[in-house]
Amino acid sequence: MIVTVKTAIPWGFLLLVPTLALTAGTGFKRAGNRRGSLVSAKIRRMPWIAANGLVILVPSALFLAWKAQAGAFDATFYAIQALELIAGAGNLILLGLNMRDGLTMSGRLRSRPA
Repeated sequence: MIVTVKTAIPWGFLLLVPTLALTAGTGFKRAGNRRGSLVSAKIRRMPWIAANGLVILVPSALFLAWKAQAGAFDATFYAIQALELIAGAGNLILLGLNMRDGLTMSGRLRSRPA
C-alpha cells in the first residue's frame, strides 16, 4: 500500500502545481493595486510556499517514490519522510494563513479586534 501511495503522489503534481500557480496568479490579479498589511503578508508568504514546494516537497516525493518502488524502506526513507511531513505542515500553515487573510479581505471573515 505504501508503494502505491508513494508512486501516485508525483502524478498528483500534474494537477497540484498548475492549480497552486493559478491560485497565486488570481490572487495577485484580485489584489490589483491594493496594498495593506494583509496583501503584503500574503505576498511575503508566497515565495516561501513556492520554494518549500519546489526545493523540499517535490524532490522528497520523487525520492520517496523511487525508494518505495525499490522496496528500500531504510533510515534514509524515513528521514526524508519526516522532512517531507514537516515541510508539508509548514506549507499547510502558510497556505492556511493566506486563505484566512484572503477571506478577511473579501469580507467573508471578520477580523478580530485588537
